[in-house]
This record gives sequence, C-alpha cells and structure tokens, in this order.
Amino acid sequence: MQKLLFLSILCLLLVGWACTEDTETPIIVATEEAIFVGGDRIRISGRLITNQEVSASDHGFQISETEAFSSPVTISLGAKEGPGRFIGEATGLKITQNYWVKAFSVIGGEEISGEAVQIQTLEPQLESFSPRFSTVGKDLVINGRNFPEGTKVFFGDKEAQIVQNLFESRITVKIPAPGTSAFVPIRVVVQNKTLEFSEKFEYQSGKYTKVTDFPDPRIYNSVSFTNELGFHVGLGEVRLTGPYRKFQRYNLATGTWTEVSFPGNPRSFAFATPNFLGGGALEIDRDVFQYDQSFYKINGSTFERLADLPFRSQDQLAIEVGGDLYLFGGRVVNSQAVRKYSNTSKTWSNLANAPFALTSENPFFVYQGQIFIFNSAGELYQFNPSNSSWTLRTKYPGSLGQSYGVAVVQGAKAYVGLYRRTQEMYELDLSSFTWKIKNPIPGLPQSITVGQFEYNGAIYIMRVPEVSVNGVFPMELYKFETNAL
Repeated sequence: MQKLLFLSILCLLLVGWACTEDTETPIIVATEEAIFVGGDRIRISGRLITNQEVSASDHGFQISETEAFSSPVTISLGAKEGPGRFIGEATGLKITQNYWVKAFSVIGGEEISGEAVQIQTLEPQLESFSPRFSTVGKDLVINGRNFPEGTKVFFGDKEAQIVQNLFESRITVKIPAPGTSAFVPIRVVVQNKTLEFSEKFEYQSGKYTKVTDFPDPRIYNSVSFTNELGFHVGLGEVRLTGPYRKFQRYNLATGTWTEVSFPGNPRSFAFATPNFLGGGALEIDRDVFQYDQSFYKINGSTFERLADLPFRSQDQLAIEVGGDLYLFGGRVVNSQAVRKYSNTSKTWSNLANAPFALTSENPFFVYQGQIFIFNSAGELYQFNPSNSSWTLRTKYPGSLGQSYGVAVVQGAKAYVGLYRRTQEMYELDLSSFTWKIKNPIPGLPQSITVGQFEYNGAIYIMRVPEVSVNGVFPMELYKFETNAL
C-alpha cells in the first residue's frame, strides 16, 4: 500500500514537470549572505535564479554608505553564462561603517538588482604582543582582530616595518630603533583609529659612560669602599712593581681624585666595607704569605686601629649588615667559615659554616637586611643573619667568566654580571627573582671589576685590565645608567 502511494506521488510530480517544462520563470537576482566581514573588506554571495538559458553581460554587487545607493561603488564580476551563485569582494572600506549591498546582473541591456542587505565592517581590536622585552631589529608579533591592509605600528613615535599581516589578526614587525626612552607604548593605527596597549614595550637598555681614569698605574688585589666622602680604592700591588701603600679617593661631586694615606702595613687580599678594613697578606715568595691581622674602623678617610683579628684573613668576603661585620670563607684554613663582628660588643663569634666555599671573588649584595651571595656555580643564596640559614633563590643566567663579578642593588632590582673576561650585565627583579639582560659594558673584555657603588640613581663600576694585558691601559671608572639608551 505504501509503495503504491509513493508511485502515485512520483507520477504526479512527473506529470507536473512535463506540463511546465516549456514555461519560463522570471529571472531573479538574489543578494545572499556575507561570507566574510573584516575591518576594511567584505565578501558576499549573490545568485542568478532562472530555469532558462541566460547570458549576463555583467554581474556583481553595488555597495553604498546610504540605503538610497547614492554614489555606489560597483564590484563588477564581468559576463556570466547561465544561472548560479557568484561571490564578490570589496576592499578598502571604512572600519566600523554601515554599508548597504545588493547583487545585480545586466541581462539584455536591463539591470536586475536583488534586495539590499546591511553589513557593518568590524572594529579593530588588540589582544597581545610578544616579546615584551627585546632589542632593535628583532621580530615582535601583535595579536588581535581586524587589522586591514594599511595598518601601521608605532613604538612610541617610531614607525615599525611590517613584515607580515596574517589573516588580519597577527602582525609581525621589526622592532625599530628607540627614541630617548627604554619603555615605549605600542600603538596600532588603523585608518583614523589609534589603538594602544596598556603595557609598554621595553628595549634592552643600559648606558655606560666613562667618568675618569685612576690617577696611578694599575693595581691588583686591592680593596675599595664608598662612604660620605667618596669612593676609595687602594692597597694591593702595582702591576709588576710592588705594594701600593695608600688609597685614592674620588669625589663624584667635584670629579677629582685625592690621595689618602693609610697608617697600616701594605697588604694584598685584605677586606673592606664602608666602616671596616683589615686582614690581608703580602706574598713574600711564590705561594708563601706574610699575614697581617690588623683591623681598622673607617671614619671617612681616616683609619682607627681596633684590636687585631683573632684569626688570619686572606681574600675573605666582607659584608656589613645592621652595623655588624660578617666575614665569609677566605683562603686560610676553612673556606666555608662564617664569622661575625658585633659593632656593639666589639667581639667576634663563629657562625655555622656556609654550604660552599667563598672568597672575595663571589659577588654579593644586601637587600632588606638579608645577604645574597652567588656561589662559584652562579647560584644565588639568601643568607639570613638572624638565624644563619641559607636559601637558594635563583641562578645567574649569563657567563660566569673567571669569577670577580659585580652585584649592586638599586631600588628593588639588583644588577649582576661583569665577571672576569665577560662584558655581560643582567638585571634581577628582587620581587619575582626573574632575570633580564642589559647592554654590555664597553672596554677590554679581559678586565676585572675592582669596585662598584650606587650614587644618585646611577651605578659606578671600576674596571682594570688583567695583569697579563700589556700596554698603557688605565683603571677606568664607568657610570652605568640602568634604563638609559
């Protein structure tokens, strides 16, 4: 019964088709749907509908900013044979603009149009950019939406070269040369609209300016300290000559050097902090040392002798915290020993050993009453003076050279690097313990840092070429502006 019903319906359809096959239907042009809408372009489909053979001399779309289609733009797709679907694209449109679009066909000299549909182009949007820190000439990628052809990218007021605009959503640019600031906003300009990221891009920075030369020949195994009177460097030995028996003091306000006499014996491998100086030795024969256990309180540029050290001291790491003096390691007996001098009781005490060997070659800094020391593997440990505990915090990411690195705190950042035979400098964020590379220092790579300090928002670093470097090469004092270009 069901088969009979199906055959009956089929016969009726066939009869109906047979009766109407010679009847021509009207020619209809339909405006269909937007296939793609972007910032400055749209892609839309239309259809020529008829059951007869038809030839259009032209077909396409008209687009206008007004519903009345005054001054429309015509997207001509040329001649078309037979009915069917067609697709057109308009580019160079205004962003976030309402447009009316209708399909058309020209048949027998008559233009037939479809109904108009309204389409609004999209608004450009920013999502992210990466990397957030880099150098000139490297690639940077901006992610977002609706970045049409003609989009421009600026780093501050410097326009970047666009390498690729992929799918109007991923722009790759070359980072341009900076202006005067290391931190610049990234702006994306699309037609008359400017978009700006809330977070700024950071250029690799760090400016080094040579300030002065040491007034005497190069010295080695010296000590340095800084106080209210200036930067002092001295003792040690003159290259290939003999002991250096004094200090030179540099006044940053006047830019002048002043000789400072030292009342004690000449020595190398001593220790010094802003308030204390002591220890050291003279090498009287190869690897044979004459030790000096004298100990001094520093008062500006004068030296008050205190009770002698109750131990030998050679190349110890000296750090002051809260008025007290801490001595770590050294090259005599126990290289992991930790000693404390109480400025109140004027007494020495032994603390628990450090977990690794230490000498004056190990970079260190003090932050919020805590001592931070890099071991020979570049690992940074936090030493708590209140309980003598050691905590691993991070690891230096650069080259360790041959020890003698620098570490200086400025605000909530520490600047670490310039190990022997390296020119690298890194910034350590003391909140997150993350690293960021800075610009390298100029000068001879075969150099050693002999002193460093912070003054008026800048870091000062004194470097000396290795003793093996021949020629007239002075000890040089550099000013390091951490975020300058």
